[in-house]
Amino acid sequence: MFRRRCDAGLSKSSLSKIRTTLRIALQWAERREIVFRNVATVSELPPDAAPSTPLKSMTSEQVRAFLSASEGTHLDAMWRIMAFLGVRPGEAAGLSWDDVDFANQLIHIRRALKRGASGELFIGAPKTMQSVRSLDAPAEVFDALRVRKRVQNIERLAAGKVWTNEEGLVFTTSVGTPTDPAKNRKEFDQVVKTAGLAPEWSPNSLRHTAASLLSDAGVALEIVADQLGHKDTRMASLHYRHRVRPAVSGGTMMRQLLTSVEAST
Repeated sequence: MFRRRCDAGLSKSSLSKIRTTLRIALQWAERREIVFRNVATVSELPPDAAPSTPLKSMTSEQVRAFLSASEGTHLDAMWRIMAFLGVRPGEAAGLSWDDVDFANQLIHIRRALKRGASGELFIGAPKTMQSVRSLDAPAEVFDALRVRKRVQNIERLAAGKVWTNEEGLVFTTSVGTPTDPAKNRKEFDQVVKTAGLAPEWSPNSLRHTAASLLSDAGVALEIVADQLGHKDTRMASLHYRHRVRPAVSGGTMMRQLLTSVEAST
């Protein structure tokens, strides 16, 4: 199995995740005597598996160019939420208007958009318990959300009886259904192209960028981990090894970082 997967071009990281899933499934079956040996525990990854693609971060200049190109697009508010707050793509796509606190300028991450086994999209719990969190966000994010709300109201009126948005989602299609991650990726790629950036980024790059820039600016790893919804600093220290300075508020710091870039250009 792993040999065929390797030939298909999956990285060692992807193969390792597949093996972990198989191990857990077979462990469940083994306890119920459906199988009598968990072969996934002794399996080895092929030595010629493709190396994992390293995570990358945009520079301050690149993310500002990206956000400038994003302005006025359908998912502008989504990209700003991800860039400033470092949330996962599914968390941003699963955001509801009840999760947006305009008065206190907070974004509450409580749910996530997921894809079921048969390909259907649904709203479920975030990835982990630590993923449920409340994040402060700069005014720029809420300005974009206000624009999004006005556009959605226009779409709702135009759709009439076919409008459906039972979850109260912020990001929907023109008839109120959840946005498809594949189509979101196409819109992201178009913004990257408009910004004049190399086509090497994905929506998840914005999460990595937010964490990297915050860490590089001296935000304590504990704050970065909380911002990302991690239970501890292990992932932050593994991927973002920058020196630590006094902690500051995550969303506000991102606004300060990008403002400083604007002032220097």
